[in-house]
Amino acid sequence: MPTLTASADFTIGAGSPAVEEITLTILPAASGGAGLGRLVHPTLGTLDYEMSPSQWSGIDADVIIPPVWASSKTLSGAANTLWRGSLRDGVCVERWGTDCGASMPADQLRMLLAFWQNPPDPANGYVEWWPSYTSVFGFKVILMNLTAGPGQGITLDTVMNQGWVVGQVDLTLRVVERL
Repeated sequence: MPTLTASADFTIGAGSPAVEEITLTILPAASGGAGLGRLVHPTLGTLDYEMSPSQWSGIDADVIIPPVWASSKTLSGAANTLWRGSLRDGVCVERWGTDCGASMPADQLRMLLAFWQNPPDPANGYVEWWPSYTSVFGFKVILMNLTAGPGQGITLDTVMNQGWVVGQVDLTLRVVERL
Protein backbone atom coordinates (compact mmCIF):
# COMPACT_ATOMS: atom_id res chain seq x y z
CA MET A 1 0.00 0.00 0.00
CA PRO A 2 1.50 3.42 -0.93
CA THR A 3 2.30 5.87 1.87
CA LEU A 4 1.17 9.49 1.63
CA THR A 5 3.11 12.14 3.54
CA ALA A 6 2.67 15.87 3.96
CA SER A 7 4.30 18.55 6.07
CA ALA A 8 3.86 22.25 6.67
CA ASP A 9 5.33 24.98 8.90
CA PHE A 10 3.13 27.56 10.59
CA THR A 11 4.36 30.65 12.42
CA ILE A 12 1.99 31.21 15.32
CA GLY A 13 4.09 33.32 17.65
CA ALA A 14 6.34 32.75 20.56
CA GLY A 15 6.36 29.20 21.81
CA SER A 16 7.88 25.84 21.26
CA PRO A 17 7.06 23.90 18.11
CA ALA A 18 4.72 20.89 18.33
CA VAL A 19 4.54 17.93 15.97
CA GLU A 20 1.26 16.12 15.26
CA GLU A 21 0.89 12.89 13.26
CA ILE A 22 -2.13 10.97 12.10
CA THR A 23 -2.46 7.72 10.18
CA LEU A 24 -5.00 7.49 7.37
CA THR A 25 -6.06 4.19 5.83
CA ILE A 26 -6.88 4.64 2.16
CA LEU A 27 -8.96 1.83 0.70
CA PRO A 28 -9.28 1.05 -2.99
CA ALA A 29 -12.47 2.04 -4.74
CA ALA A 30 -15.15 -0.58 -4.20
CA SER A 31 -16.34 -2.49 -7.23
CA GLY A 32 -18.49 -5.51 -7.84
CA GLY A 33 -16.99 -8.96 -7.96
CA ALA A 34 -17.61 -11.97 -10.15
CA GLY A 35 -17.29 -14.85 -7.67
CA LEU A 36 -19.82 -17.06 -5.92
CA GLY A 37 -19.02 -16.12 -2.29
CA ARG A 38 -17.11 -17.68 0.58
CA LEU A 39 -17.28 -18.13 4.35
CA VAL A 40 -14.22 -19.02 6.43
CA HIS A 41 -14.82 -20.41 9.94
CA PRO A 42 -11.79 -20.36 12.28
CA THR A 43 -12.32 -24.00 13.33
CA LEU A 44 -14.56 -25.55 10.64
CA GLY A 45 -12.63 -24.33 7.60
CA THR A 46 -13.71 -22.75 4.33
CA LEU A 47 -17.05 -22.93 2.53
CA ASP A 48 -16.88 -21.85 -1.10
CA TYR A 49 -20.47 -21.37 -2.25
CA GLU A 50 -21.57 -23.73 -5.00
CA MET A 51 -24.31 -21.24 -5.87
CA SER A 52 -24.20 -17.52 -5.18
CA PRO A 53 -27.23 -15.89 -3.57
CA SER A 54 -29.95 -14.79 -5.96
CA GLN A 55 -30.61 -11.70 -3.79
CA TRP A 56 -28.75 -9.84 -1.05
CA SER A 57 -29.38 -6.81 1.10
CA GLY A 58 -27.18 -4.47 3.09
CA ILE A 59 -24.26 -4.68 0.65
CA ASP A 60 -23.43 -3.41 -2.82
CA ALA A 61 -19.70 -3.33 -3.54
CA ASP A 62 -19.33 -2.40 0.16
CA VAL A 63 -21.54 -2.62 3.25
CA ILE A 64 -24.45 -0.18 3.17
CA ILE A 65 -24.20 1.60 6.50
CA PRO A 66 -27.41 3.27 7.69
CA PRO A 67 -27.22 6.60 9.50
CA VAL A 68 -28.08 6.56 13.20
CA TRP A 69 -31.00 8.65 14.39
CA ALA A 70 -31.99 9.36 17.99
CA SER A 71 -34.73 11.46 19.52
CA SER A 72 -35.12 12.68 23.09
CA LYS A 73 -38.20 14.34 24.51
CA THR A 74 -37.69 17.88 25.77
CA LEU A 75 -39.96 20.33 27.62
CA SER A 76 -40.90 22.08 24.41
CA GLY A 77 -40.87 19.16 21.97
CA ALA A 78 -37.98 16.90 20.99
CA ALA A 79 -34.26 17.00 20.32
CA ASN A 80 -33.34 15.00 17.26
CA THR A 81 -29.84 13.84 16.40
CA LEU A 82 -28.64 12.24 13.19
CA TRP A 83 -25.08 11.08 12.62
CA ARG A 84 -23.14 8.81 10.32
CA GLY A 85 -23.37 5.12 11.15
CA SER A 86 -20.52 2.76 11.88
CA LEU A 87 -19.50 -0.36 9.96
CA ARG A 88 -20.63 -2.34 13.02
CA ASP A 89 -24.19 -1.08 12.36
CA GLY A 90 -24.25 -3.06 9.11
CA VAL A 91 -26.52 -6.09 8.84
CA CYS A 92 -26.48 -8.03 5.58
CA VAL A 93 -28.74 -10.82 4.33
CA GLU A 94 -27.89 -13.36 1.66
CA ARG A 95 -30.95 -14.95 0.08
CA TRP A 96 -31.00 -18.00 -2.14
CA GLY A 97 -34.36 -17.92 -3.90
CA THR A 98 -36.50 -20.46 -5.62
CA ASP A 99 -36.47 -19.15 -9.18
CA CYS A 100 -35.98 -22.67 -10.52
CA GLY A 101 -37.54 -24.57 -7.62
CA ALA A 102 -34.26 -25.49 -5.90
CA SER A 103 -32.32 -22.82 -4.04
CA MET A 104 -28.99 -24.53 -3.31
CA PRO A 105 -27.26 -27.91 -3.06
CA ALA A 106 -27.93 -29.80 0.18
CA ASP A 107 -24.21 -29.92 1.03
CA GLN A 108 -24.01 -26.12 0.95
CA LEU A 109 -26.94 -25.84 3.37
CA ARG A 110 -25.40 -28.44 5.70
CA MET A 111 -22.18 -26.42 5.85
CA LEU A 112 -24.12 -23.19 6.46
CA LEU A 113 -25.93 -24.98 9.31
CA ALA A 114 -22.61 -26.13 10.80
CA PHE A 115 -21.16 -22.60 10.62
CA TRP A 116 -24.30 -21.06 12.18
CA GLN A 117 -24.70 -23.70 14.91
CA ASN A 118 -21.03 -23.49 15.96
CA PRO A 119 -20.25 -19.81 16.50
CA PRO A 120 -16.54 -19.22 17.12
CA ASP A 121 -15.27 -17.70 20.33
CA PRO A 122 -14.49 -14.07 19.44
CA ALA A 123 -11.15 -14.51 21.25
CA ASN A 124 -10.23 -17.08 18.55
CA GLY A 125 -11.52 -15.04 15.64
CA TYR A 126 -14.69 -14.38 13.70
CA VAL A 127 -16.22 -15.96 10.65
CA GLU A 128 -14.79 -14.28 7.55
CA TRP A 129 -17.29 -13.40 4.82
CA TRP A 130 -16.16 -12.82 1.26
CA PRO A 131 -19.23 -11.77 -0.83
CA SER A 132 -17.24 -11.95 -4.06
CA TYR A 133 -20.44 -11.94 -6.14
CA THR A 134 -20.84 -8.21 -5.38
CA SER A 135 -17.71 -6.95 -3.59
CA VAL A 136 -13.93 -7.20 -3.57
CA PHE A 137 -13.87 -6.71 0.21
CA GLY A 138 -13.96 -9.31 2.96
CA PHE A 139 -15.48 -8.84 6.41
CA LYS A 140 -15.40 -10.35 9.88
CA VAL A 141 -19.00 -11.24 10.69
CA ILE A 142 -21.32 -12.88 13.18
CA LEU A 143 -23.84 -15.30 11.67
CA MET A 144 -27.04 -14.10 13.35
CA ASN A 145 -29.74 -16.21 11.75
CA LEU A 146 -30.33 -18.92 9.18
CA THR A 147 -33.75 -19.91 7.81
CA ALA A 148 -34.68 -22.46 5.17
CA GLY A 149 -38.05 -23.24 3.66
CA PRO A 150 -41.37 -21.56 4.36
CA GLY A 151 -41.78 -19.64 7.63
CA GLN A 152 -39.18 -19.30 10.35
CA GLY A 153 -36.58 -21.88 11.27
CA ILE A 154 -35.30 -24.74 9.15
CA THR A 155 -37.96 -26.63 7.18
CA LEU A 156 -36.76 -29.36 4.84
CA ASP A 157 -38.44 -32.04 2.72
CA THR A 158 -37.58 -35.28 0.91
CA VAL A 159 -35.93 -33.43 -1.98
CA MET A 160 -33.09 -32.70 0.49
CA ASN A 161 -32.29 -36.44 0.38
CA GLN A 162 -31.81 -36.08 -3.37
CA GLY A 163 -29.21 -33.35 -2.88
CA TRP A 164 -31.18 -30.10 -3.25
CA VAL A 165 -32.89 -27.61 -0.96
CA VAL A 166 -36.37 -26.51 -2.03
CA GLY A 167 -37.55 -23.18 -0.67
CA GLN A 168 -35.89 -19.93 0.19
CA VAL A 169 -32.72 -19.88 2.33
CA ASP A 170 -31.75 -16.68 4.20
CA LEU A 171 -28.47 -16.07 6.04
CA THR A 172 -28.30 -12.93 8.21
CA LEU A 173 -24.84 -11.56 9.04
CA ARG A 174 -23.76 -8.76 11.42
CA VAL A 175 -20.60 -7.03 10.21
CA VAL A 176 -17.85 -6.63 12.83
CA GLU A 177 -15.02 -5.17 10.76
CA ARG A 178 -13.49 -5.04 7.29
CA LEU A 179 -10.59 -7.39 6.50
